[in-house]
Amino acid sequence: MTRGNIRPGGRTEKVRQIVADTVLQLIKDGSGEFTMLEVAERSGVARSTLYARWPTREALIAEALSEHNAIFKVEPRADWREHLHAIAVAFRDFSARPDEIAINGMIAHMGPGFLNEETHRQWMSISERMTEPLRAAQAAGQIRQGLDTSLVVSTLFTTIAGLIGFAKDMPSDEYLVQLVDLLIGGCEA
Repeated sequence: MTRGNIRPGGRTEKVRQIVADTVLQLIKDGSGEFTMLEVAERSGVARSTLYARWPTREALIAEALSEHNAIFKVEPRADWREHLHAIAVAFRDFSARPDEIAINGMIAHMGPGFLNEETHRQWMSISERMTEPLRAAQAAGQIRQGLDTSLVVSTLFTTIAGLIGFAKDMPSDEYLVQLVDLLIGGCEA
């Protein structure tokens, strides 16, 4: 095996996981301006290894956020309405995690910058995947033509994240049903 190749479950993967966990912990602890040296010291990973794999602080942040956001998963449903309901519950549960609340708080506190931009970039990609069943329903004539289906998912995400992160209010299952039904009503052809 040549240097730089990743062996699933091997030493390289263990190092990647340790480094991602360390960076996430620094972010959660409110240390958004950490240094590469701090990551090396806290993780126990040699600086040379750290710099070889993640040459910049931004690369470390991207890796850590990617690791964190990979937790959020929703299997696409055949019915776009069921899919939206499943997204709402999964996103509420994900957004209520203490680590997600801490990350969002840090992003809000720090304002513009790489952490904010990378979070936005990654969630745009996640949103695109979540929108696929809606686009298929739109192509089948179940959702109005001309409707921006990504806006539907974005509205769902921002409403839930805003309630949990800023209003400190955990949306109930009943609230989520009403929210999703409202969005469905605005989508139907």
